Formats: sequence, structure tokens, C-alpha cells
Amino acid sequence: MKIGVISDTHDHMENIAKAVKKFNEKNIDVLIHCGDYVSPFTFRAFDELNPNIKNNFYGVYGNNDGDRLFLQKILGQICQLVGMELISEFDGIRVYANHMPNKETVDSIAKSGNFEIILFGHTHSFLSKKYDNGVLVVNPGECCGYLSGKATIAIIDTHILEAKIIEI
Repeated sequence: MKIGVISDTHDHMENIAKAVKKFNEKNIDVLIHCGDYVSPFTFRAFDELNPNIKNNFYGVYGNNDGDRLFLQKILGQICQLVGMELISEFDGIRVYANHMPNKETVDSIAKSGNFEIILFGHTHSFLSKKYDNGVLVVNPGECCGYLSGKATIAIIDTHILEAKIIEI
């Protein structure tokens, strides 16, 4: 199974469209957004996702998502916005996602072994780290590219528990 991960899109419609195109090309099975969509109109770019991805599109809120009610109403048509954290299982792989956990929280959750994959955003810096116990921690970086100058997403192969960071 392939899980696409995106975060910190911050209304950058052109980069969202590039990410959506890449996710469609790579035939991902699940898409998880780690927060900071910002405005409900981002729905327009995400609406180009392949239908099978739309049926498996999940997201958490970020600290810059101001109008959460309207985000839920509009983007919620194709994305299952689950609140501040996602706790789910895909293809037998337990996944935790949150927009802005601190490092100590990420370390504690990873060391607990309760999840195989931990996802987060917020820092605008990409990260792919595997703990000694096999837990994969991924921050896809920023799709918007505003702070780092690099627009990135991630694709995780659940069969080998590895993430590939992709610059779009």
C-alpha cells in the first residue's frame, strides 16, 4: 500500500495541484493531510484527486486553519477531517497523525510501539526517521514552499515501511 502525505499547503493552489498530480501518477491508496490547508477554497485543487484517493483522503487541522466549520463543510466533501489527530489503521498498519506535536511527544509515541507510522507537519521541514523499534516518523515538509523554498510531499510504502520525500 502507498500512503501519500501532505502538509502545510497554506493556500498555494499551484503547488497543491502539482502534489495532486503526483499522487495521482503514483497511484497512492490513501492520502493524509497533516494540517494547515488554511482556506476552504483549496477544495478546488484537491477535487482533481483520482476517485479512489478521494474515498481515502483523511486530514487533521493545523494551527492556521481558521474557519474549521467551513473547511469541514467544503473540503469535508472529499476529505475526512477528523479533528486534531488521526488514529487509524490502513492495510494492518497503525497510523497516528497530528499537525504540531512537540519532539518529546513524537519520541514517546514512537517508543511506545503503539503505531507503525507517525505523521506530522507544522515545522515546514521534511523528516523521515525510523526508530530502533521499526516505527517510521514522517514530516512531508511544506507543500507551499514558502519558508524553505522547497515544496515537498511524501509517499510511504507500507510493505517496507519507508518514506520517499518528493520535491514538487
